[in-house]
Amino acid sequence: MRVTNNMITYNFLTSLNKSLQRQNEIQEQLSDGKQIHRPSDDPVRAIRSLRFNTSLIENEQYTQHLSDAMSWMENTDGAITDLNSIATRFKELTISADGTKPAEAYQAIAAEMDGLINQAINIANSKMGDRYLFAGQQDKTLPFVRVGDTVTYNGDNNKISMLIKPGTTTPAQDSVNLTGIDIFGPNNEMLQHMIDIKNQLQSGTPDLDAVLNTGLANLEADHDKLLQAQTQLGARMASYELAQTQLENANVIITGDVAANEDLDIPKAIIDFKTSETVYKNALSVGARIMPPSLVDFLK
Repeated sequence: MRVTNNMITYNFLTSLNKSLQRQNEIQEQLSDGKQIHRPSDDPVRAIRSLRFNTSLIENEQYTQHLSDAMSWMENTDGAITDLNSIATRFKELTISADGTKPAEAYQAIAAEMDGLINQAINIANSKMGDRYLFAGQQDKTLPFVRVGDTVTYNGDNNKISMLIKPGTTTPAQDSVNLTGIDIFGPNNEMLQHMIDIKNQLQSGTPDLDAVLNTGLANLEADHDKLLQAQTQLGARMASYELAQTQLENANVIITGDVAANEDLDIPKAIIDFKTSETVYKNALSVGARIMPPSLVDFLK
C-alpha cells in the first residue's frame, strides 16, 4: 500500500486529537473529582450509579418520614405523660373527699378539679406545627371544645401513617398518632367522669358513695386505659427507633457505594494527566518533523 503525505498527516492529526481528548477527559474529571459525567463515559458505571442514587434518594425519604414520625410520637408521649400526672392528681383529690370536710372544703377541691379538667383539655388540644396531635386525620381541626360541663370531640378515630419502607402502610403497625378516642374513650368518658365527680363536690354535699366508690373506680379504669395507650405508643416508638438505626446504616453503606462507583482516584488521575500531557507534547514535537514541508517553509 502506498503511503501518501495526506495519509501521514491524517493519521498524525487523528492520534494527536485522541491524545488531546484524553487529556481533556482527565482534566474534566479532576475539576470535580467524578469519574462519570455522561453515560458514554462508562455505561456500566453509569447504570450502577443510577441504581445507587435512586436507592439513596428513596432511603433518605424514608429516613425523613421516620424522623417526622418520631417527632410526632415523642410529642404525643410527652402530652400523655402530662395527662397521667393530671389523672394521678385528680385521684388524689377524689380520695381526699373522705367525708370529714365541710362544704367549703369540698367546693375548694371541686375548683381545683375544674382547673385540672381544663388543663387536660388544653393538653389534648396540643399541636405539632399546625397539626393537632389527638384529632385523628382531622388534624387541622381543634379536637376538644368545652362549653360548661359538656366536652365535644371534633376529631375522628382514623390513624395517621407514614411510609418508612417500600410497600403500603398498615395503620395498625405504621400509625404514629393516638386519637382523642384512644385517650379519653369513645364519648369522652374520662373527662365526663371527672366532671361528674367535680359536680358532686361542688354542691358541698356530695354523694360520697358516688365519689369514693363509683367515681374512683371509673377514674382508675380511665387511667389504666390511658397508660395502656401510652404503652402501645412506646412499643411503636421502639420499633421506629430500630428502623431509624437501620435506615441510617443503610444510608452510610449506599453513600459509600456511590463514592466507590463515582469518585475519582485523584493521585492516579494526576499521574495519568501528566503522562497524557507528556505524550501530547511529544506528539507535537514528532509531528513537527514528519509533517511535509509547504511552500511557506521554502519562502522562509
